[in-house]
Amino acid sequence: MSGHRKTAVVVDPYSTGILLAPRLCARGYEVIAVQSRPDLAPSLLRSYQPGDFAAHILHDGGLAALVERLRPLAPAFVLPGNESAVELADALGAALGTPGNSPKLTAARRNKFMMIERLAAAGLLTARQTMAADAAEAVDWAARAGWPVVAKPMASASTDHVYFCDRPAELRAAVEAILGSRDFCGSANERVLVQTYLDGLEYVVNTVSRGGRHYVCDVLLSAKRALNGSPFVYDCYRLLPPEEPVAQALMAYIRRVLDALEITDGAGHAEVRMTARGPALVEIAARAMGPAGSTTAIAAGTGHDQVDLLVDAFDGAAAVGPLLDGHYRFQADAMVLYLPVLVSGRVEALPDLSVLDGMASVRGYALVPRVGDAVVPTLDLTQVLAKVYLAHPDRAVFERDWAAIRSLEDRLQPVVA
Repeated sequence: MSGHRKTAVVVDPYSTGILLAPRLCARGYEVIAVQSRPDLAPSLLRSYQPGDFAAHILHDGGLAALVERLRPLAPAFVLPGNESAVELADALGAALGTPGNSPKLTAARRNKFMMIERLAAAGLLTARQTMAADAAEAVDWAARAGWPVVAKPMASASTDHVYFCDRPAELRAAVEAILGSRDFCGSANERVLVQTYLDGLEYVVNTVSRGGRHYVCDVLLSAKRALNGSPFVYDCYRLLPPEEPVAQALMAYIRRVLDALEITDGAGHAEVRMTARGPALVEIAARAMGPAGSTTAIAAGTGHDQVDLLVDAFDGAAAVGPLLDGHYRFQADAMVLYLPVLVSGRVEALPDLSVLDGMASVRGYALVPRVGDAVVPTLDLTQVLAKVYLAHPDRAVFERDWAAIRSLEDRLQPVVA
């Protein structure tokens, strides 16, 4: 590799992370991929695009050796491509002296318990919570804190192993399921996070920060519906106009969250409930929104793609400066719509989604399962059939297409054995 080329590092360039390297290459960067650990989930690893990278380095736990290998390349910055990358990206950036979030609070940006404790200490509204090592401890706490409660792994993603519990038997079963599993990033779950249930609708707020100043890329309603025997299966993420009072309240709250967790440089992807008492954080990730395609679809409604802005912010583009401290404008209705799986078995043939191509609002779509995969009826984001990306400036057209897709979902199912 020649010494005069600009170099950037992307840790775990999977999911939305696959979008970073092409954008960096287009600006003249040579991009190095670092895999944060050998045992990452196969579903992440199969999204890797080797042609986008000058080199691939497998990190085996020795930070000093990794730093020494990268230092001669003088990377301009280190970006996390996925949730699994956040800790290593912070540590690597600090060791190499590149811009990024301080490692001092990395743990609180990944560990959901520490995250909420930190926000509560900063005076922000949050759920009450505990860490439980076994079911008895969880049930005892819930009896005192009040039902219902939510049980989930300490650090995970994609609604992985999140349980809503109304009574002791449900909580015991949830705790046992979580303790017997690995989280979405591959780590064994040794303790369970139990939190008081936050009422109200759920929203997503995506941000890009540079030097402690924040731009709000979008506020999305995270709509759920009753399906497959579950009261809340993900339905869609829909862009809200920023002038709406709920969007204003969420944006003000998230700026305080970013400051409390010292997310000073990089992307943020927050899930927030608008409770009767105001916004309360569910969790925030110090990375861009997933899955790949989501940021592009939402950008059709705002004019700014979170991934583009993230690259702009680190590449030093003058375009980002005036945006910081501000927020997006609403230019069109935009949505990420989830098509559910309604059958179970091994996939013999995938549905033909080309019926969507004729719809004016459809910007793209991606099937999740492959032929040969085992599928079950959708209950969470790891089990959806497809993601459909919609955007249109004419609300009537947008809503017509949305309704048409929903009316087709019974027919758009895989053939299973």
